[in-house]
Amino acid sequence: MLTKGIFQETMSKVVLAVTGFVLNMILARVLGPANYGVVGIILGIMFVFELFLTNGLRQAVSKILSSQQVNTRKLYWQSFIIQMAFSLGLVLLGLLILGRVAVWLQIEQYANLLYLILVIIPLKGLFFLNCGFLNGQFKYKQHAVANSVYSVFRLVIALILLYTTRNGVLAVLVGTLGAFILALFFTKLEWTNKDSTVVVSNRYLLDLTWGALLFYLLVNIFFNIDVLLLRGLGMTEAAVGYYKSSANIGSLLYFLFISVSQVSYPLIARLFAREDWKELGKVTNKLFISIFYTIALAFVFTLFFSDVIIGVFFGKAYLPAVGVTPWYALSIGLLSVIIMLGNMMIVFDQKKSYLFYLVGALALYLVIVVTLINRFEIFTPPIALIIISLIISIVFIGKLNRSYNGVFDVKTLLRITVWLISLSAIAVLLQHILSDVINAHLSGVLVFIVFTIVSFFSIRQVKEAVLNSLSILFGRKK
Repeated sequence: MLTKGIFQETMSKVVLAVTGFVLNMILARVLGPANYGVVGIILGIMFVFELFLTNGLRQAVSKILSSQQVNTRKLYWQSFIIQMAFSLGLVLLGLLILGRVAVWLQIEQYANLLYLILVIIPLKGLFFLNCGFLNGQFKYKQHAVANSVYSVFRLVIALILLYTTRNGVLAVLVGTLGAFILALFFTKLEWTNKDSTVVVSNRYLLDLTWGALLFYLLVNIFFNIDVLLLRGLGMTEAAVGYYKSSANIGSLLYFLFISVSQVSYPLIARLFAREDWKELGKVTNKLFISIFYTIALAFVFTLFFSDVIIGVFFGKAYLPAVGVTPWYALSIGLLSVIIMLGNMMIVFDQKKSYLFYLVGALALYLVIVVTLINRFEIFTPPIALIIISLIISIVFIGKLNRSYNGVFDVKTLLRITVWLISLSAIAVLLQHILSDVINAHLSGVLVFIVFTIVSFFSIRQVKEAVLNSLSILFGRKK
């Protein structure tokens, strides 16, 4: 069930990533670096507002539904009231601050369009609440279809508006709004356990919601604040546009890992509720090893070929930031590890102390960025995020293993991590040597193929996961 769900959700994230990539590629080419940078800034603002609605309550209801036999209709209306209350609060906050934010970021000419974000907020909140119910009921296929519908319609509507109005900000915001309206029709819920007497108190639901909400808020600040920081600390609109093009390549990894996180969350909650520690340890260790393997592949691949990818999809005008891509991909991969660990903290009903670690990490991240921005310029955000993610991952794994001994096979994880780092270093060195003899991209292809084969066959857990996924793809397993 887990592998099939991950496969279905990954396919929906592939649709999301591909449509988003196509949209960004066309926006970048049509608008140019400076105007494309403005689009990136406004999307960053929108995402900060939406953070309060896309997770939190969704994670709370997913956990409850996957581990308790509750009346879904009653739980839904409890959740709906909470989500709409959050939405109203965000709308009021937006009315107060969006004008000032536009002045701070020097995008006053787009101030009126920013208020479209406040129309999107309640629709997105409702969409993700419904998705939380689908995920908690293990309806991965319907969940994936709804997300795919959103992705496709967002692309279509945005492109129509882009070519009719030539306004990238308007195209993206209205495209997002229209896509959520259409996608909501695909999140129809099934009311189960109608005779259930299990009652979820509002206090418990809110406690779960606040824990998940604050966690995802903090994590996603890392993911989205980089563009705003670069602009706020003096980088030009063009520089932000360069950075945004590289970030779009690296962020494809984020969408992959989010699908893994969303699908595994209810299963981990169910195994925890059943106290099936053996199976829980098996699932979590295989997931983390697969994530580390994917991060290594992404880093090596983007290090070798990011210039080709950006040149082909975004154009030569965006090549000044080509070196950012592999480090951004690495930073996002490590951030995804924190997301997986945070989900486990939420599932295991850990005290909210882990949130204080993230608050401290965010403060340290800001200090690193402000301190290093003049030296490393647009490389600064991924460098800072790599440092912070490594620290937090070590802390979280230590906390979980102390409370639930045996959840992580630390020796195996450490051994495989060191092996992947060694292989990556050897691959980079070998490619550098071969590039003096043959074409750099040809040597990159050869080295990457060898790197993939050696790493795949030398890590048993990865080989098992991939073969299992292929069996599902070709219909041999359900």
